[in-house]
Amino acid sequence: AIFRAHYSSDRARTFFHSSSYTANPIACTAALANVGIWNDEPVAERVATLAQMQGEKVARFNQDPRFANARTAGTIAALDLRVGNAGYLAEVGPRLRAFFLDRGLLVRPLGNVIYVLPPYCVTSGELDRLYSAID
Repeated sequence: AIFRAHYSSDRARTFFHSSSYTANPIACTAALANVGIWNDEPVAERVATLAQMQGEKVARFNQDPRFANARTAGTIAALDLRVGNAGYLAEVGPRLRAFFLDRGLLVRPLGNVIYVLPPYCVTSGELDRLYSAID
């Protein structure tokens, strides 16, 4: 129904869904550079190594009573801090964000859920520092 509502040669019915990055020369250049990196460097191996490191490092919280549902999906890890009011709107979220920022760590807590989304170039030592801060 949405497609049919906008399928027309009448430009007034156009569904303007693009963003400011559409065909932006700088964004296109960055995208091409990224494709080159994926073609020329062992990115797939880095991703696999990172996924394995994440699984190993988050596993330390599996039996920790302070946390629940320690999990990974590919290179992403998440764990739930056990607090009275849980969920993405839990009041502990802003405090967690400040805690990590004070330590120079960019972490994305959503309420009591701590997400670890490192770049593919992260080192094991950097992850150790992050997981020590979580601990």
